[in-house]
Amino acid sequence: MSGNLTDAFRREAPGLLGFFIKRGVPVEDAADLVSDTFLAAWQSSRTNKIEPELLRAWLFGIARKTLSRYRRGRIRRSALSDRLRATLAVDVTAHSPGAGDGSGGSDLGEHVRSLIGCLPEIDQEIVRLVYWDGFTQEEVAAILGKPATTIRARLSRARRTLRDQLAEGTDLE
Repeated sequence: MSGNLTDAFRREAPGLLGFFIKRGVPVEDAADLVSDTFLAAWQSSRTNKIEPELLRAWLFGIARKTLSRYRRGRIRRSALSDRLRATLAVDVTAHSPGAGDGSGGSDLGEHVRSLIGCLPEIDQEIVRLVYWDGFTQEEVAAILGKPATTIRARLSRARRTLRDQLAEGTDLE
């Protein structure tokens, strides 16, 4: 069937590109969606079972699903961008000089940030993902591609180091 798919690509790619463009997809994204459509077709267990006369319709069915995923992704990215802009606007206001207690910013917050900056880079990222971004330790493990036990151990060690340094009021070095 891969030969049939190769022939189908030559025949149907321009029509699929038009399909996506007519539905409001930017040209550069439409080309990627054509590729995604053929990749999904190639990976499908049904590819060998499709009758040659139905191959075109089957590809356009896959294209509809690909377009749907693309649109959902755009909506999610747009919503995420909106939330990020709102969060950053609040953060900028909260961290600007004179914000908070009127003393020109948060000395403790700056001190904690500087202490985090002295941790090993991987520990800095774990602390930020957990405490700044709100991910669970299991989610951090997935994000970083590390075992959850490693993340738990590194986070525990980082917290202990930060707690000790805050209690002493000294730097990590």
